[in-house]
Amino acid sequence: MTETHDNPPLEGHPHAWNEAVIEAEAAAAVAPRRLPRALAAAAAVLLVAIVVGIVLHRREATVGMYVWLSMLLFAVGAFGVLIRRNALVLFMCIELMLNAANIALVAFARGTGNVEAHAVVLFVMIVAAAEVAVGLAIIVSIFRRRGSANVDDLTTLKW
Repeated sequence: MTETHDNPPLEGHPHAWNEAVIEAEAAAAVAPRRLPRALAAAAAVLLVAIVVGIVLHRREATVGMYVWLSMLLFAVGAFGVLIRRNALVLFMCIELMLNAANIALVAFARGTGNVEAHAVVLFVMIVAAAEVAVGLAIIVSIFRRRGSANVDDLTTLKW
């Protein structure tokens, strides 16, 4: 019997090539979709453009500029939470959203002249630092136990 395909079969079994192709196609179908790099690059360029625009125009940043920056950071974080499945990336996106809320709070406090909001932001940053320490320890522990940090694999708490 002759082979009809261009690639030779794998060693040992005449139909092993077909099985390898089927396994590769199944793995590709199950592989998670990744955020297009062009979209991530566009978000980074937009963020840099806002910061450069503030710095190069040598004018004082207004409350509206900080709010726009906060909205942009929050949107990037929310988009990352909705799209990505890696626990570490999700964790970083949640932290980005928390920092965006802090920026908005400080911007509104600056606009109204309220000093108490700065103390609240300081406490939020302290709690976020403690959250990072505990959260990263949990993620590392899960990764060491299961070999994966994919949140789809963590549907149960069984080890």
